[in-house]
Amino acid sequence: MSQTVVLRIPDQEYIQAKQVAMQLGYAEENLYLELIQEGLRNREQWLYMKKLKNLSASVSQDEVLALLDKAPDIEPLVEDKMPYK
Repeated sequence: MSQTVVLRIPDQEYIQAKQVAMQLGYAEENLYLELIQEGLRNREQWLYMKKLKNLSASVSQDEVLALLDKAPDIEPLVEDKMPYK
């Protein structure tokens, strides 16, 4: 399902978007959709990071270290190991 939305865009941004869409071989509508999706993902990530920051303010360092102490002391999987230089 999709919705039709009227969007007012300043002339300069409209010209720029039209040029970028042409350079990418996109229809303008597809460029706008991609930009909106990317913007939404960025805002969702920002909100999640803000939530984590607020959560971290309510947890003490001792509580975090106690939680880490519960993690098993095992070797990482081969694909998770850092390459040595």
